[in-house]
Amino acid sequence: MRLVLIGCAFATCMLVAAPASACQRLIAHGHLINYAASGNGGTEITPVDRGEELAVECASIGTPGADVSVVMALDPVQGEAPTGYSAVLLTDEHVGGTAVHFRVPDMPDLAHHTVTIRVYVTDAKGTTACDAGHLRIG
Repeated sequence: MRLVLIGCAFATCMLVAAPASACQRLIAHGHLINYAASGNGGTEITPVDRGEELAVECASIGTPGADVSVVMALDPVQGEAPTGYSAVLLTDEHVGGTAVHFRVPDMPDLAHHTVTIRVYVTDAKGTTACDAGHLRIG
């Protein structure tokens, strides 16, 4: 049976107008895999497959009435073929508690590319951004 990674955890994140500790981890199926986003000293890029389900947990997501958006920004990695776009706004996300659940898009153009996951939460106080690190889509 193929073990499917449902998510991965990150050690820290960058938030706009909120402390870094407010964004805690990605939720994995049954366990957490910790890694530091490259902007915070980590170099690990977590491999995922198209169609996999992931979840990112940030404290600001739990605000009642908040609008949550997930963006996959393509990283400029040497040797990766250009796709014709720089980012993908994910539209099939579901918020549960302080986590947003989403599926890695099954877009052929994203195969064998590295992306940065960012979660944007907009509420009455403004917009915060949670940097969930880098993923390599298989």
